[in-house]
Amino acid sequence: MGRKNNAPQRRNQITWALYECLSTKGHEKVTTKEIAAQANLPPGVIHYYFKSKDEIISTLAQVIVDKYSRQLEIRLSDGNSDAQHLESTVEFIVDELIFNTQLNRVFYNLIQMAFERVELRDVMKKMFREYRDRLAKFLSEAGVARKDNSLGAAVVAMTEGFSLQVMVEPDAVSRSDVHRLILHTVKECMQGQ
Repeated sequence: MGRKNNAPQRRNQITWALYECLSTKGHEKVTTKEIAAQANLPPGVIHYYFKSKDEIISTLAQVIVDKYSRQLEIRLSDGNSDAQHLESTVEFIVDELIFNTQLNRVFYNLIQMAFERVELRDVMKKMFREYRDRLAKFLSEAGVARKDNSLGAAVVAMTEGFSLQVMVEPDAVSRSDVHRLILHTVKECMQGQ
């Protein structure tokens, strides 16, 4: 019997170790050695699974989009009506994206790295494109039918704007106010169609 290939599990372990490092430190302070320590692996092992730190960063960006999209899909599977789907989508955006300071710290580190590294810019463009498209898809499934993803882009802009304010000043806005404003905006767009 051959050896079990644990590469996917190790890659996942290393990717989420980077997430943990970015959530507590700025990206400029995170080294592959620290990522390995967070993953409880010897430092040299990282290069067996990833060519570079940038490859880990790229993988993390995709994993984050996939994780939160799956979580939203699961949440939407509970509702039966368009109104329930819309409510679930907005609750998810508020609770899991806007007021999730750990995720936001990681996300803003990824954005900063994209400003500094040309090779990561395409990764972040893809991440934002998927973010907009998936939000547009979820909103469409919630009864907000649009021919393009402009509403998804608007909701991303609101989400990131509120997230940034909450990161800088945690008491700047309340969950209930943010929820109400996003829901109101989406409903207004629905009526304007």
